[in-house]
Amino acid sequence: MDQTFLEILITRKRNALAGILKIGSGIASGLLIIMTPYSIACLFLAAASAALAYYSYLQEWVEYEYSYVCRELTVDKIMARSRRKTEADYALEKIEAGAPEGSYHLDAYRGRSCEVRDYSSKNGGETFVFYYEGSVKVILEKNEGLIQALHGDAPGKIFLD
Repeated sequence: MDQTFLEILITRKRNALAGILKIGSGIASGLLIIMTPYSIACLFLAAASAALAYYSYLQEWVEYEYSYVCRELTVDKIMARSRRKTEADYALEKIEAGAPEGSYHLDAYRGRSCEVRDYSSKNGGETFVFYYEGSVKVILEKNEGLIQALHGDAPGKIFLD
């Protein structure tokens, strides 16, 4: 039995705004804790500010891991290099068409209003797009090994040019 197994790690561009927000809300949280004896409302504001700092910390460094096993592509989101969350599972049978961004094979799908899920690095590199179940447009970072594996399992749906 022929099985293909690939894992690809894509690092997204660092979110500088989240870094600034993390530092600012952390400082605000510390100042609000100092002011808690003067007003109990400062304690609630400090908790909210600390929660915002934690959320910003998670969003500052984001990576995506593509796992392709047995005709199924799984995309995981890794936040702050410590927390992993499965974003989506895509069965190869339900993919309508896939090709590099700008390919003429995707011309028939361009006018559709689809939900867009972008799992690319946003560094300006080449991307690979596929349409899933007619309602979802998935954008991945272009990786030759992954595209070759997808094309090998579904040559009529996945195009190399």
